[in-house]
Amino acid sequence: MNGFLWLGVASTAVLLAAILFDGFDEMFDALDVGSPWLSLPVIAAFLAAFGFVAGASVDPLGLTVAVVAGVVAGVLFGMGAVRLSAMAMNMPTGVTDAEADLLASFGRIVTPTAPGRYGEVLLDRPAGPLKVACTADVAIPVGTEVIVVDVRSSTLVEVEPFDPQNQLDDPTRSNPQ
Repeated sequence: MNGFLWLGVASTAVLLAAILFDGFDEMFDALDVGSPWLSLPVIAAFLAAFGFVAGASVDPLGLTVAVVAGVVAGVLFGMGAVRLSAMAMNMPTGVTDAEADLLASFGRIVTPTAPGRYGEVLLDRPAGPLKVACTADVAIPVGTEVIVVDVRSSTLVEVEPFDPQNQLDDPTRSNPQ
C-alpha cells in the first residue's frame, strides 16, 4: 500500500474523530482562525479524498496526474464539507414551548390518573405531541380528552376532562380558547 492510501486512511480516522468528538473542539479554540475553510472536518475531508484518489490512480496514471486528480477530489470534498457544516449550523429549529404555553392545551390521557395519583397525558402541541405527567381532582380513564387547567412545571400539569358541549352550555366556566 502506498503513502497516499495511508494518508487517506489516517485522514478518514481524523474526520470520524472530529465528527464523534465534536464537543471537545473548544480545547482547540486558540488555534481557530475563523475561516470555515480551515476547520478540522474540511481539512480531513480534503486530505482523505486526496489520499484515496491519488493512491488509487498513481500506478495507472503516474505521479503527476495522480497528484492533480487527488487535489481536484480533495477540493471537491472540502467544498462539500464546508457546505454540509454550513447547512448544519444554519438549520432552523422550532421554538421550544414555555411552561405558560402548556396552559389550555388539549390532550388525551395515556396513563389513568386519580386524586392523589399521577398519570400521563399526551398533549397536542404545534411542534408535535408532548407527553407529560398530570394530576386531576377526579379519576380520568385512558383515552379521555382533557384540557390543561394549571401548569406546575414543564413536566407536570393539572388536567380535567374536556367536554365541548358542556363548555359551551355552562356560562360559569371560562372558555379556554
